[in-house]
Amino acid sequence: MRGYVVSIGQPADSPTLAGQRIGAREVGIWGVLIVAVAFWANIARGTTPGDGPGAGAILNRVLDSGAFNVFAWSLVFARASRISGAEPASRRQIWTTFLAGGIALAPVQAASAVSLALLGGLLLRGRRVLPAGRQIGLMLLALAFEAAWTSQLLAPLHVLVGRADAAICAFLLGLLHIEAVAHANVVNNISGNFSIVIWPPCASSLPLGCVSLAFLTMVLYLGRPLRLRLLPWLVLAFIGSILLTEIRLVLLAISEANYLWWHTGPGVSVYALAALALAVLFPILATREGAPPAALPHDRRVA
Repeated sequence: MRGYVVSIGQPADSPTLAGQRIGAREVGIWGVLIVAVAFWANIARGTTPGDGPGAGAILNRVLDSGAFNVFAWSLVFARASRISGAEPASRRQIWTTFLAGGIALAPVQAASAVSLALLGGLLLRGRRVLPAGRQIGLMLLALAFEAAWTSQLLAPLHVLVGRADAAICAFLLGLLHIEAVAHANVVNNISGNFSIVIWPPCASSLPLGCVSLAFLTMVLYLGRPLRLRLLPWLVLAFIGSILLTEIRLVLLAISEANYLWWHTGPGVSVYALAALALAVLFPILATREGAPPAALPHDRRVA
């Protein structure tokens, strides 16, 4: 039968569709490439006032999307050739990948999040997916969460958190003997005759999507399996990020000079480096205590 799958009543040298179907590895690789192109195209397409056309503006938008987005995609591509074995792809895998690719074509951030979630869920739950493919699935789900968390759809949530941030900021200013009150998302520094408005991009909740992505990618990069004992460390990473944001808001609200230094001056880099250091610190601390090595290639557990 020459190694083909044949049906009863069919000539032995006539292969069926099952013998000719595209490989699972190829379907997975193409799916990853499609959602990756869509993800970065949406980022490169986004503009802000003052942006102009050209490679420089596109590169700046890509870099502004976050170091851990770039890091996560680097890990995804490094594992892409080991998504699945050499067996034919199932119809479910083929059609789900087609669906994810079709949704990814929509030029909106929410579409990228949905397509990433579809493909990530498929890889995570696939019965014949290798450990590297499951890791890719986890990272795609984390990227989907981060994209959805920072989208305009959740802006009302960040507005509500911004109100809580304003109240906390006014309270902390009071501890510094600076008279301040909060009205909705506005912090009014009465002593300094200065006010700031906390918009959704400045709310303490917005960085949490990136913190989640950073925690997952660092744990997987360090070759550690995901365990429930890591959850308290993720919570600590959230708390650290929130505290850092509250400190920045207090510094912004002290005076106009402080605001300019921390919002548009060198303070932007200081805050970014501090946030990056915290995002790296907690997953390293979480995995330092004799965690078992990464699963071997033949092990099909979620690594």
